[in-house]
Parts: sequence; structure tokens; C-alpha cells
Amino acid sequence: MKHTGRILGSLCLFLLHSIFIFYYYFRDGKVEPLDLYSYPFLILFGYWAGKQYDKVRFYSEKDELTGIYNRRYVLAAFEKISNQAEQTNSKLFVLVVDCDNFKSINDTNGHHEGDRILTKISETLVKTTRQSDIVARWGGDEFLVIGHYNDEEGLQTFLQRLEEKLEYLSEQVKMPITISIGSAIYPNHSKDLFELVKIADDKMYHSKKSKKALIDSNYLKEQFSNPTSLI
Repeated sequence: MKHTGRILGSLCLFLLHSIFIFYYYFRDGKVEPLDLYSYPFLILFGYWAGKQYDKVRFYSEKDELTGIYNRRYVLAAFEKISNQAEQTNSKLFVLVVDCDNFKSINDTNGHHEGDRILTKISETLVKTTRQSDIVARWGGDEFLVIGHYNDEEGLQTFLQRLEEKLEYLSEQVKMPITISIGSAIYPNHSKDLFELVKIADDKMYHSKKSKKALIDSNYLKEQFSNPTSLI
């Protein structure tokens, strides 16, 4: 949570009270002790008021569970970064990241454990991405990553690194965590955020189905290669 409100709140009350004291000093030629003693209380009040502002600002932009950006922030920020991309003739990537076995985690271990996994995934996304990238919880167990696109090779390298980090996360939490990712490129595929998300979402579900089909196929091969398992 940023401290902008707290800093400005304290500073504004300090300056306003100082102006008040100087005004009465030049008018009356003296300063009342009470006016000086009230400085700490006014600064604390300004800090408290600024803290309330910081909280409101934080929860308007951030997901309460994971602490990363929320959908509202993405909608506001995308217009700004897409305009910058237009001006510099550059491209953006939009990734939809989904936890494959999240329902199973919730059903087996409970919602509290599911929340912990979502938080861990969001932390991994933040650590793996660049500071300029936007990492957000789009809804449920679905995350969004938006950043500047250089080339396909660079994007694939990033995706591979992300999958490796999540494999390490599986070892940490001692349960399998797999993800499926879909991507779309601005402005190649579309200039509309929701269309980009839909394109990436469709690719993500295609990846998820392909992965499931491969697992099922490997399972059947294993069963038929070991006839005793069918008895």
C-alpha cells in the first residue's frame, strides 16, 4: 500500500497550521504555546486521514486476497498503456493464466488452502514478470498479465520460465500445481481489451484440453501395457 495519502495529509496540515501561526505572529507579535503544542496532534490527524485515503485507493485498485491489481485497475490502465503503444508503434501481450486443478484443490483441501494457492501463484507471477508488466487477478482462479511485446521468442522464453517457477512452487506447497496459458497480441489480434482476453482465453482452454487429453492417453497406455492393472 502506498503512503501518498499519509504523507500529503500530514504535510498539508503542517503547512496550513504553520501559515496560521505566522499570520497571528505578524498580526499580534506573539505565538500562543497551545498553537505550538498542537503540531503533533494535527500531524497525527493528517496521517490518520491520509491512511484512510490510502486504504480506499488500495482496495479500489488491488485484489483484497492476493494484493495484486484487480479488474477495475486493468480496465483503467489498459487505455493508457495501449495509447503509449500506439504512439511508439510498439506491441503488447495479453496473457490469461489459469490454474488447471484449482477446483480439485478447493474440494480436497478446502477454500482456505485454495486461497493460499491463489496467493502463491500471484506472488510467483509478480516475481517472474518485469516491474513494468501488469499482473492482475481477472476473476476466480484466472490471472491476467499485460506487458510490452518484443518478439515471439522472448514471449515463449518468459512462458517457459513461468512454468518452471510454478513447478518449484508445487514442490514448496507439496501438491501439484499446473497452469494453462493463452496469449494475444495488441494490435495484431485486436485493439479491444475484452476481445484480446477472449482470444487468449480460448487459447488457454485449448491448451488445457490438449494437456488433459495427453494425460488421459498416457494413463490408458500405462493401463494396457500392464494388463494386471485391468483385472
